[in-house]
Amino acid sequence: AGFILTFIVTSLINLVTAYLDIYYPWHQYMATRIVYQLIAGVLIMSMLVLAYMYTYLIVVMGYRKEDVTFFHAEFPISVIFIIFWNILYVGLFFYRVSKNQKKELTSLQEKLFTLQNVTTGNEMLPTTKDELSEENNEEEETDPNPAQSEKIKILIAVSGNKNIPLPVEKIAYFFKNGNYTTLKTFQSETYLLNHSLDELAKLLEEDVFFRANRQFIINLKACDFFTNEENGKLALHLIPGHSEEVIVSQKRAPAFKDWLNR
Repeated sequence: AGFILTFIVTSLINLVTAYLDIYYPWHQYMATRIVYQLIAGVLIMSMLVLAYMYTYLIVVMGYRKEDVTFFHAEFPISVIFIIFWNILYVGLFFYRVSKNQKKELTSLQEKLFTLQNVTTGNEMLPTTKDELSEENNEEEETDPNPAQSEKIKILIAVSGNKNIPLPVEKIAYFFKNGNYTTLKTFQSETYLLNHSLDELAKLLEEDVFFRANRQFIINLKACDFFTNEENGKLALHLIPGHSEEVIVSQKRAPAFKDWLNR
């Protein structure tokens, strides 16, 4: 009887928890889910155990209630077991969620470093050393004036599992965010890229984009105004705005002003 009851209770807790995971997920209905889990997973299951053992011991076996120790000895232990089993399933749920999130993050990181996310109007940018070497050789043979070569027209940005083509004229600025290169459009949309700022500086049109510092490349149209700071530095105010102040060093300030006057 005890084995059968244990099997029934654990199976029902499993079903109840699976149902609540679908219709009342923890992240969306935390308070409601706690109440429902306690009612359906603990209270009702405890009542079920009590009813089952009462029927089995008193009705079926014919014991007198005074002679049965289950109701004041084993039943509290059964309730503790039910609570433990609920906690086990809840812990397993959060473990799976955490594991899936880590997998998604790892997958995104792999995409960022393995996918080709920059393209020109006609061909993809080479990413391997062999391809870069071949491309450089071809440019030396076919392009007598590398400075006049066609610049990048389209960037392939990353948002989740989506690869989004973006015309460079829609991009307000690029900035380094931790280990990743991020861009922000004039519509304040933010995306990730698979190329460093150093690579982008060589690919973008110099008349349109300027390397303000090691952290930023800005579009001419994104510069709302700038102010003179101490030691000859410049503070740029961008459109759309950025959470961090963009500073042009004293050494770069003349080049920035020349760029504005082109």
